[in-house]
Amino acid sequence: MKHFFLSLFILKSIFSFSQDKYISRNGQVQLNASTPLETINPVNNHVSCILDTENGNIAFQLKMISFKFDKALMEEHFNEKYVESEKFPKSTFVGKILDWEKVDWDKEEQNVQATGTLTIHGLDKEIVVSGIIRMLQKNINLVSEFYINISDFDIKIPKIVRDKISEKVEIYVDINLHPK
Repeated sequence: MKHFFLSLFILKSIFSFSQDKYISRNGQVQLNASTPLETINPVNNHVSCILDTENGNIAFQLKMISFKFDKALMEEHFNEKYVESEKFPKSTFVGKILDWEKVDWDKEEQNVQATGTLTIHGLDKEIVVSGIIRMLQKNINLVSEFYINISDFDIKIPKIVRDKISEKVEIYVDINLHPK
């Protein structure tokens, strides 16, 4: 709970003075924890994001329970046994797009990197991710693909299914932001 209030305070501090904010409440995050034995590709289409275009500060938030799986039993195990969605309901990323002042607003698409704190399962980890920023008329599209190790977030996988769930999970992010 302490981390939740701290995150809210940080988000409010980062974005309270800026006029140039872009937001989304329906971004997409897809996980890929597949192995040769099992396909695991849940999707979450309820990802919130805010980007401050004055300084490149960015924040994402999603509810873990909003990931939808092809198999209901996988979804149940994900929420109850692995990420413990009742105990740790949200995942967040709070960070900054690096070299924001060098972003060329005349280019339709360019590569960027962001650094920040990813919180999953109640644990924080500093990460650096690469992505693409696209200018779409008055909107901004952010796309990123990166990997995390589930052990970094103290997510335990029972031995009986360990061969069916990848230890290294690919995360794909696709967010369309609109002016606030």
